[in-house]
This record gives sequence, structure tokens and C-alpha cells, in this order.
Amino acid sequence: MASLTASAAAPSAHRPRIGLVGCGAVGNLHRERLSQEAADIVAICDPDADALARMVSRLPTRPRLFRSEQDLLAAGLAEAVVLCTPHARHARQVRAGLDAGVHVLCEKPFVTCADEGRDLVAQARSLGLALFTSFTRRSRGHARFLLASAGRIGPLSHIVITRAQPWRDPHGRTWRLRASEGGGFLWDAGASMLDLLLRLVDASVDTVDAELLRRGAEVDVRASLRLAFTNGVRADVTLLGDATERVERIQIFGENGTAGWHLREDAPPTLYIRPAGGPAQEGDPAQFRDLSPDTAFVAALRSRRSFGPDTAHDLYDAASALPTVALLERIYSEAAWK
Repeated sequence: MASLTASAAAPSAHRPRIGLVGCGAVGNLHRERLSQEAADIVAICDPDADALARMVSRLPTRPRLFRSEQDLLAAGLAEAVVLCTPHARHARQVRAGLDAGVHVLCEKPFVTCADEGRDLVAQARSLGLALFTSFTRRSRGHARFLLASAGRIGPLSHIVITRAQPWRDPHGRTWRLRASEGGGFLWDAGASMLDLLLRLVDASVDTVDAELLRRGAEVDVRASLRLAFTNGVRADVTLLGDATERVERIQIFGENGTAGWHLREDAPPTLYIRPAGGPAQEGDPAQFRDLSPDTAFVAALRSRRSFGPDTAHDLYDAASALPTVALLERIYSEAAWK
């Protein structure tokens, strides 16, 4: 998939007019990233009046305020919307945006049904509208270093991923702990890990052995996944949403070496590649970073280029999220629940 680096560098006087749908913590992260771009947040939307007020206080100019995305879209102020809302609402809100003729950047994992996602991608293509998904890990230096390393140490044989964080208690009163809103640690944090895994292996999943644990919650808080791919690669993924500290470990084993990433709260991160028979080489994440989803989205809009069916896919094109959505659906349907 093509990077938008060239588009981002191209000068343009056009300032895209953005509507921000969802003014919670994730919406604020998008506000921070959009504030660094030559774009204007002209409208914001949230059913919570306090959330709207907090967002207004953080913006340099006062936007129009709305309590529903339908009202925001009907006002015709924005040429694009950024959706920072519960997962189960994404499909309906993306379709509303496309029906209104605006470009859409949707938070990960895009939608919760791959068939709906395919329909939305087809609709966006037919209308010539941008439809992007915010998988921020695709831009991060450590993830892109691992992708480059996989080509050096491959063919790959095994990948081990662990992600743990204190997720359940801080979100206990939010939609993330409600099944009807698309909550669950696998949908929320696991989506990024599985998206990276699929990009590392670049093959179809053959078999899935999954165990999901509620741990007293309505949704999954822990997940233990064992995946076998059609090219012979095996993967073990452990997700702990009730851990006492944030830990992330990704280990890649290939026939010609190993590579890995280890992050924990109280220590510097470790990123390395070790070719077979040689010394370990430290990775520099800064050399591998790419554009964030917001930067890429604004650059694409500013370029005023086509987004039709013959357009090359971008790094964050929603079509590229469909394999991850399909895998998540499969895991939830086949997993043993405890």
C-alpha cells in the first residue's frame, strides 16, 4: 500500500474542514494530532454536554456544537468527519457520512462486521470518497522496524505477542465494558496487535484456538489465542486487560534470525534484530516512523485527488482493515468463553 509522504509534503492552500464526532479521550487524541495539521475543526459532536465543553476549551476557535452526527452532517459545514465513537456505532455512522458526501476517518477496528465493512468500502469507492481507519500502530517506528526485520530474518516460523495493561478498572463505567457497544479488550486493544500480526505474516489464518475470559465483566477482559497460518507460521497472542502495569512484548522467530520489541512502564523500550550467527543490532524507531492516520487523512484531502475504485490504496485505507475485522469476528465466534 502506498504511503502518503509525498502528498503530505506537497504545499497547498486548501484547509480541510473537519467535523469531530466523539469528544472523549480518543477524540482528544485526534484533536491533538489534527491541531498540528493545516486543517480546521469546524464542528464537534457528542451527546455529553460536558464533553463538548471540554473540547471547545481545547480548540483555538469555537466550532459549531452538535449532539448527534446526523445534525452535524445535515449542517453541511464539514467536508470530512473523524469518528471517535463506540465500535458498534461505526458502521451506521460511516454510512451516514458517505451518504452525506463527506470523507471519513474512522477509529479502529473500523467496523465489527466484515460484510458491512466491504459494503462501506465499495460505497466509498463508488462515490470517490476517502474512507480511512485509524490504526496508529502502522505509523509507529517499532512496528515498522519489525515489519522490515521480518523480511531479513524470514521465512518466519513463530511469533509471540503479549499485551497487558490496567484496562478494565479505568473503563468500568464506559462503553468499553458493554457488549452492546462493541466493547471488549480484544476489540479494543487486541485489534492493533492482530492487525500488526497479519501484516507481519502476510498469509491467511488456517486454524484458530481461542479462549476469552470475562473475569466478572460483561465482555472479554483477557484473551489467549493460538493461530496457525496457511504458510506454516504459528502465533501465540496473550492479551491481559486487568494487569497491574502496561507491558508489550513482540517476538519474531525466523529461519535466519530473531527480532523483538519489549516495552514496560519502568524501563526503556528494547527494539532489536539479531541475524542468525551474528550480534544483536539495536533498532531506532525514529528512522522507521510514518505519517499518523490524521496526518495522512488531511494530506489526502488537501491533495484533492480521486478516491475511486482505480486509486491505489493508502496506508490507512479502510479496505486494509477488513482482514483484521474478519479475524476478530472469527475469534469471537469460535472462542471458548470462561
